[in-house]
Amino acid sequence: MRTLIILGLIMLNISGCADSAKVQLGSEAVVYQEIHDFVIEPKKTSDPVEINGQLDRIINSFEPGIEQTLWTLSYRTQLDKSWVNEIKLKLLNLGLVPSRIKVTKLDSGKSVIKMSIGKYRVKTQTCKPSILGRMDSDTGCFVDSMRLRHVRDPQTLILPEGQ
Repeated sequence: MRTLIILGLIMLNISGCADSAKVQLGSEAVVYQEIHDFVIEPKKTSDPVEINGQLDRIINSFEPGIEQTLWTLSYRTQLDKSWVNEIKLKLLNLGLVPSRIKVTKLDSGKSVIKMSIGKYRVKTQTCKPSILGRMDSDTGCFVDSMRLRHVRDPQTLILPEGQ
């Protein structure tokens, strides 16, 4: 009988130390697309070096993570088309895949080079700090939010239309 009581007390003691299971809700995130539009209107008297400098500054501003950007390059005249082809070549040399570059011709009018750059971003919720010894509802929030922030191409987090 004594061994039964001792075994009962040991089991009670062991079960009292076990953690209770907690459902982890994870983190909430919003995936959105930023669209940046640039319009350059070269004139016949414009300096090609100046236009090239403007184009380089625009491209360089997207260089970290350029692989995830979507570029739409539009032109009106043949001169504009040569600039657009030069931009496309620069983007390809930086490692952008051809499927992420779209070239379109605009209706007739004055000379213009239009660039529309889309980039997906992830905004995660702010997690409440954990307090040692207290189980909050934000358990797992930091892990999930950091995992979402480190996704290489946030566009892949969005379901394609129709699914």
